[in-house]
Amino acid sequence: MAEERTNSGPSSAGGGPGTGGGRNRNRNRNRSRGGNSGAAGANGAAGANGANGNSPQGARSGGGRSGGGQSNRSGGGQSNRSGGGQSNRSGGGQSRPGGGSNRNRSGGQRSSGRGGAPRAVALAPEPLAPRIIEPGLGATEVLPAEVAANRRQAVKLVVLAALVPAVVVGVVLGVAVSLVIGLVAFVVVGFVLAYGLWRMAPRVALRQVGAVPLRTRDNARLFNVTDGLCATFGLRMPDLYVVYDAVPNACALGRDAGSAALVVTSGLLETMGPIELEGVIAHELAHVKRHDNAVSVIALTLARFGGSGLLRRCVEENREYRADVIGASAVRFPRGLLDALRLMERAPAPAGNSVFSPSRLAATRYVWIDPSVGLRDRPAPIGNLDDTSVRAAALSEW
Repeated sequence: MAEERTNSGPSSAGGGPGTGGGRNRNRNRNRSRGGNSGAAGANGAAGANGANGNSPQGARSGGGRSGGGQSNRSGGGQSNRSGGGQSNRSGGGQSRPGGGSNRNRSGGQRSSGRGGAPRAVALAPEPLAPRIIEPGLGATEVLPAEVAANRRQAVKLVVLAALVPAVVVGVVLGVAVSLVIGLVAFVVVGFVLAYGLWRMAPRVALRQVGAVPLRTRDNARLFNVTDGLCATFGLRMPDLYVVYDAVPNACALGRDAGSAALVVTSGLLETMGPIELEGVIAHELAHVKRHDNAVSVIALTLARFGGSGLLRRCVEENREYRADVIGASAVRFPRGLLDALRLMERAPAPAGNSVFSPSRLAATRYVWIDPSVGLRDRPAPIGNLDDTSVRAAALSEW
């Protein structure tokens, strides 16, 4: 009976339930299946990833968290963490079209590798060098230095003219009365004479050349030409005067640029065309711009007592040539002024009662645009650029 029980166990294990040996084998069989299912699942995932060409790195073993097996957690990408501080992240194990992104945190530097050319940097343009005009007779613009020099010259002439009589009065009263009275008289007389000369000199000079005021309706062409050129020179419209004389000539008078007076002769208005007239007016406005007119009125007033020699010492040498350069450059047509100077050279000699007769011209010669009136037959002195023939020859070379 015992042998039958022992032998019946194996036969019933294969086909019948209820035997103890069968239960143990079934229990062991279920345990082996459950224990291998976690490993099979993990190995199956690893095999699938291996087939796709991705071998996940940095797998974390959970110590039998899934069915008693191993658990590999992979985000589908790659994660490398090293002491160098580099991190490469790619979603799904695939590279993005824009390229990879590398972040370097070692040493506090960050670099980003992106596709495309480097960004162009706009460079600031180099500053233009300032325009430098060399001082001299050939400068085409009025320089501040020559304006300041003419102002100083006008003030110096006024002071010297008032100084001599003030000294005489002061010395006489100082000797006759007292030193204090003489000193006070010197100061008062000097100030009154200087101020009176400065204020009265323009009227005296206009009367000396015989100028009378000219109205707009008397010669509209002259007013239009002058007004247009004043805009070019940046000057206010001067007062226009005329000298009724057949000799073509012109000059600029006045205390300063704000109270200038432009004087032309009737012979100039009758002889010159519009181009030649423009050249002459530009020449005279250049004198106004340089403040030559202030020196002229003071010099003309003093020349009533000292004659042509004193006038020549008061006015600047070569200033007529300088005005030619500025005037011709302003109108940008030197030929107009050149033709005007040649017309002046071919003009007839002045009559006996003319303003330009030798007796009357001696005290006014060097303020006119043509100072060579009555001196055509004499050769020009060497170095004298105010001579009309020398200036015409220089303009013909432009």
